[in-house]
Amino acid sequence: MEKILLAIDSQNVDANAVRFACYLTRLTNSKLTGIFLENIVIAKEIVISQTEETTSVESISITESIEDNIAIRDANIRLFKHMAGQEGVKAFVEVDNGIPEIDIISKTRFADILIVDARTSFSGMYEGLPTRFVKDILNNAECPVVIAPQTFSSIDNIVFCYSGSKSSVFAIKQFTYLFPEFKNKRVKIIDLNAESEIGPEEVQTVTAWLTYHYHDVEFVRLEGDVTEAFFNYLLKKKNDFVVMGAFGRGLLASFFENDAEDNGRTTSLPVFVAHY
Repeated sequence: MEKILLAIDSQNVDANAVRFACYLTRLTNSKLTGIFLENIVIAKEIVISQTEETTSVESISITESIEDNIAIRDANIRLFKHMAGQEGVKAFVEVDNGIPEIDIISKTRFADILIVDARTSFSGMYEGLPTRFVKDILNNAECPVVIAPQTFSSIDNIVFCYSGSKSSVFAIKQFTYLFPEFKNKRVKIIDLNAESEIGPEEVQTVTAWLTYHYHDVEFVRLEGDVTEAFFNYLLKKKNDFVVMGAFGRGLLASFFENDAEDNGRTTSLPVFVAHY
């Protein structure tokens, strides 16, 4: 892997996402580019002239200073470069001032992975997790997307979500090819086929393929409702990297819809999502 992108709100740099991006950059000896996205909402004062016969707009004046936003952006760029330097990473910067979703998605076509914080939003209001901006990226990105954890120390285990679908196999392969550096980590293949149990021959096939790339591989079956069981499984994990195919977007959203205490724990795990 060579090219890692990090989506950054130009007005609000998430330090944990930067540190996690630097970790993956060092691990893979790649190049990190911070994409500073701008969506400056300009407050305007509208002066209305009204008579008995007509109502018209006389003038519109800008009351919010664009210069203030630029100053914050420039300070955040310096902060990003400083943090990357402390992590031993030489980071590059690009500034985009169009529509954030369109700008970042267009750049994913020629990137290896995109890293984004689940809380990134340009709406100015609370949207829940992941935000609409992040959901748009998950739906339309042209490279794998990694949702950065809110806290991070290390990666000890890789958790592959396996449903028997082409999408889940594609995600497993993409992650394995992009991160050969994780070959010595413990691997768990989680059976997430809600319709029927994965047969023993298929279990052997997928496990055998993964043993070509990893040294410690285990196939795990969960009892009960697939989503609830997997969510409870992840609550017990701390340093795991979760890998999902396109089918996993709905499953991923369900994790963020739980109560505040559980939400804080699930968002502490990085999640890799790839389209088929």
